Amino acid sequence: MAFLLTGMLGLTACGSGGAAENSADGGPVTLELWDTDTRPERTENLKKLISMFEEKNPSIKVNYLGLPTDSYMQKISTAIATKATPDIITPKASDISALVAQKALAPLDEKFEGGGWDDKISSAMTKSSKAASPDGKLYLTPATSLADVIYYRSDFFKDAGLSAPTSWDDFYAAADKLTDKSTGKFGYTLRGGNGFFSQFVQMVYPQAGVDTFFREDGTSTLNDPAVVAAAEDYVDLYGKDTAESDLTADFKTMVAQFGSGGAAMLSHSIGSYPTHVAALGADKVAAVAPFPSKSGKSVLSGRMTTGFAMFEASKHKEAAWKFLEYTMSVVGNSFWAQKSGYLPGNLEVAKEAWVTENPAMQTSIKALENKDAVVLEQPFYLPEFNSITTTEMLPEWQRVLQKQLSVKDFLTQSAEKLTKAQQKYMKK
Repeated sequence: MAFLLTGMLGLTACGSGGAAENSADGGPVTLELWDTDTRPERTENLKKLISMFEEKNPSIKVNYLGLPTDSYMQKISTAIATKATPDIITPKASDISALVAQKALAPLDEKFEGGGWDDKISSAMTKSSKAASPDGKLYLTPATSLADVIYYRSDFFKDAGLSAPTSWDDFYAAADKLTDKSTGKFGYTLRGGNGFFSQFVQMVYPQAGVDTFFREDGTSTLNDPAVVAAAEDYVDLYGKDTAESDLTADFKTMVAQFGSGGAAMLSHSIGSYPTHVAALGADKVAAVAPFPSKSGKSVLSGRMTTGFAMFEASKHKEAAWKFLEYTMSVVGNSFWAQKSGYLPGNLEVAKEAWVTENPAMQTSIKALENKDAVVLEQPFYLPEFNSITTTEMLPEWQRVLQKQLSVKDFLTQSAEKLTKAQQKYMKK
């Protein structure tokens, strides 16, 4: 009888919310956090964020694990298959679809709404976060966000007698004028290597004035005549106003070229602004948002929400949610967004000086304030989207740059793959 009574009391304790969040020995709850974007500075900042949280919540401990950036999904897939997932993860928006398909993530809608976060967090970021999931639910906290800008060397422009570009015509004219192959200086650095698609979208879709990846019938706009024409103009930069080595250039290569004076302009997100300033000084770096199309339509790209997610199998969901809430709170969000160089999700934090005095951020914020601007949402909800736009399109993109494949054929064959994926999704 004593044995049975003890067992019943144990079950009762496990059934209560508070007891479930205690460790077996009654000590602090230990959460496991996996980071998918491991970089020295980011790791240091994330560990600091964790220590700030632990100081405020002494009954919760968070263990950090940085995963290899180029192979993190392999470890996550293994963890899911072996039922050994952590409590918290920092997934990319492009990972959400695959993780939701495996029923690995816990939906956060109820907790988000119950905590009153709808009124505290940017509605645009919340919408973007939900748009990344195949079922429209919230799995990724809208803690921070990226936005695309075109960086330019303001000192180069000044020396050449050029004003800040305000149109696509200005951009192409400046790229041409600031190119001097004899000295190894080019007007622009083009991303021909890994990660090319995000830059391609940033420079082509706004120029074309196309604000959606799919038409109502599910067909891809990638081979829309306006997109093809804009892509042809963009591709013509390669080898003429860019270095031929840009064929394999990734982000690190482009940043190095921009910082060393080898390129006058660079397309990337606001997240790299601190890197450019650290290398060159704030007086030599300026940024503009992608320009309206010739028709006057303003399309904004790269508005990708970043944040934290909780695994469905977590045994400490309440403690994990406390950490997720902290990353959205004024103190936590201010620290994490500022250190990341991203737009903060918290509306109060968005009013802080480090945001209002950051030119790249203000450029992207003002662009969004345009009532006629339309945000282009990438279809991360498609399980095939990531593989199509990275693994499959990259070698073909490099063939385009080398004039071995026409822009139209490249976009047509890629559009067919995206159409198939979208129409399959629509049927489901």
